[in-house]
Parts: sequence; structure tokens; C-alpha cells
Amino acid sequence: MPGQAELFRHAAECEHLMDIASDPVTKRMLEKMRDLWVALANEHKRMPAGQLIQKIEDLSKTQSDLVRAAWLTAERE
Repeated sequence: MPGQAELFRHAAECEHLMDIASDPVTKRMLEKMRDLWVALANEHKRMPAGQLIQKIEDLSKTQSDLVRAAWLTAERE
């Protein structure tokens, strides 16, 4: 099961992507994603394993979709 450090790595990835994103909407969405990863990292010990895994899967998919959409938008510009 993922530990707190791995969850903080996801937050750091969002922070990095915020630094290189040019679109302000994408930056804001990445900021929200970062905040969700940090909150999850801080709460992970109090969550049942199944719930934690589901939240990680959901956040990972959302982050992946966001990055993919931002990439496609940047390619069109």
C-alpha cells in the first residue's frame, strides 16, 4: 500500500507541472490536485485501505486526464 511519501511525490509532481504550465486554468486545476494529494497524504493513516486505494486511483486518473488535456491544448496553440 502506498505510503505518505509516495502521496507527497504526487503532490510534488503537480507542483512541477504548475511551474511549466502556461494556461492559468490548468495551473489552478493542478494547484487543486496538489492540495488533494497533500490532504490525502495527511489523512492516509486514518483511512481504511480500500478507501485509500480508491482515492489514489481516482486522483491518479484525474491527474492523468488533466495532464493529457493540457498537453493537447498546448499542442494546438
